[in-house]
Amino acid sequence: MRLLLVALVAALSPACVARNYTHYLIDVPVKKNPTLKEEGALSRPFGFGSTTTMKVRWNDGALMTEVEVPLLASGQRVVIEHGAGSGEVKTLPATRLVPPPPTRADESLIQAYRERGLSVDDSAAEVSITRARTMVHDAMKAGNYQLALEWCELVLARYKSHPEFLRAKASILLMLGEREKAVQIYEQAEEIETDPQVRKKLEELQRQKK
Repeated sequence: MRLLLVALVAALSPACVARNYTHYLIDVPVKKNPTLKEEGALSRPFGFGSTTTMKVRWNDGALMTEVEVPLLASGQRVVIEHGAGSGEVKTLPATRLVPPPPTRADESLIQAYRERGLSVDDSAAEVSITRARTMVHDAMKAGNYQLALEWCELVLARYKSHPEFLRAKASILLMLGEREKAVQIYEQAEEIETDPQVRKKLEELQRQKK
């Protein structure tokens, strides 16, 4: 009987050695945010250096956030959570206007602008041309020329050679008494795209100057 017991213990011992106690502990699987899942090797489209950054923007039409993220040589993932501000974190003062994001109605306008080879500053915030046009018109109709000028500047920050908004900017400056600057902007718009009314206005302003 004793020999049988020893033989049974010897037969079971390899299985016990192969499995330690942690094998029998069951943990609840941890849910991982999909953003943190790593799929293959991290791509490195930019050169890495101490001054290399990547600009990230978020624009929902009511709030725009822009941040420059340093590109790390080790290739870590950086997750930015866009949410309500915190009083404990120092932030830059918000601008008065939030550029409305482009819509499908803007696609053909932007394409036509680019096809003309006109200047585009891709580092500036994207903005809806159609929406900004409406806002400029409404502000001027209400006599709020300062607001209308801000909307023009918002578009021209990205589309620097947009003749329509250059002409609008010049007209607003003229209403605000900035005659010399208005003439300069009118001439700039004429070099890009000539307009009979602008030419007539420039001739009138030049006669007044004499």
